[in-house]
Amino acid sequence: MQNNKSLPITLVLPPLRSLAAFILKLEPLWLGLMLYYFWFPIEVRWHWLWLLGGVPLVFIARFIVHGRIFTRFSLDLLLLIFLALAVLNLYLSPFTYTNPLSRLYLLARPLLGILLCIAFVEQVRRQRKLDALLLATLAFSLLLALLALTGSQWNNKSTQLLFFINLLPRFTIFPGAEGGFNANEIAGALAWITPLCAALAALRWDQTLSRPWLQRSLKWGFRLAFVLSFLALFLGQSRFALAGVLAALALLAFLLIPRWRGRLLAWALIAAVALLELLIMRNVFAPANQIVMEQRDTESMNIRFDIWNSAFDILRDYPWTGVGMNLFRDAKVRDLYPVPSFPQPILPHAHNEFLQIAADLGIPGLLVYTGWHIVLILALWHIYRRATLHNLRLLAAGVVMALLAHGFYGFGDAITLWDRLAFVYWWILALGCAAYTLHNLQKLQKIN
Repeated sequence: MQNNKSLPITLVLPPLRSLAAFILKLEPLWLGLMLYYFWFPIEVRWHWLWLLGGVPLVFIARFIVHGRIFTRFSLDLLLLIFLALAVLNLYLSPFTYTNPLSRLYLLARPLLGILLCIAFVEQVRRQRKLDALLLATLAFSLLLALLALTGSQWNNKSTQLLFFINLLPRFTIFPGAEGGFNANEIAGALAWITPLCAALAALRWDQTLSRPWLQRSLKWGFRLAFVLSFLALFLGQSRFALAGVLAALALLAFLLIPRWRGRLLAWALIAAVALLELLIMRNVFAPANQIVMEQRDTESMNIRFDIWNSAFDILRDYPWTGVGMNLFRDAKVRDLYPVPSFPQPILPHAHNEFLQIAADLGIPGLLVYTGWHIVLILALWHIYRRATLHNLRLLAAGVVMALLAHGFYGFGDAITLWDRLAFVYWWILALGCAAYTLHNLQKLQKIN
């Protein structure tokens, strides 16, 4: 944690301080290795959990060099409570294996997410700029959009768009996702990225960036990332994700476009896309013998109601603990809380992120999970209204709309906190925490 004044540790020998400074320089590489290896299934991930041993090393090194373990940020207390709750859940939940230590690996991905938040906050505190974070965000946004376009497992919802899909190259050998991505799953990640890229496409030159050429490169890069991610989202035809993103884009147009003429033009384009989606749902462009999408969507919703009832049954039986982290999908749990209408042998999640966290961690987990969303959204709304720096307002609005767009997706589908694509969620949270920290630093600089 951070003291009121970050005093240098003068009594530490110079060689030790040099070693600590070197360890901090390696922190981005360390986080990058965890992002890569924690992406893989447990069979691979298990062999790389030793990377978490770097946590105390980095914290000690930061204390030696800067006099703090980490900089306090808006979500730190709630995230620490969540970690403590998750550890307790290993011992208190009814379906955890006999040896709870065997399931400690489930904490690896959430812990990596928290470390990302800490690292992003430290980055803006040291540099007082958004350069590195925005460049990294652009790179992974483009990567995600390209993977969604070339590696999605298109389903029958996309049949009417096959002419366009068949024009795309296929890439299904991405490490850890051989065979491609479920279109609905990656749509959840795109629901975070697409509104964020739309907001950052309006970047301007201000104190948050080092060079004017960087601003221009980022602006056009995020415009490209927005086009690619929205195209992938539309081709994938995830109804909940599309609805959430279109609503978020409509709100962004109101917040970020200053003139009514521009807003009306943006809303007209959004309405045109919504109308096109409605025509697709009504099977306007499909052969006569194809199953009607309206009928398919009705069946899909009915199955979701059955899944949600299963989650509610779990919550009624185990309100304080749930069944245990990531155990909604466990065979024993499924036998006790079956969903016969679900057509596949494995039910991966509750198809609702709030019910998922409640079924896994009980009401306490749901309260903490909901709480940090409320805290962050309120903090970012404060930035949007009060910040004088244009790019900070853009970032705050983009993160809020990303959370809202994905939140709508999360009412009918889910990317759980234990999922491989959850790193996108933690990246968005980390950007929000960094934006709030930089805003506070700018205020202090003006006062001084």
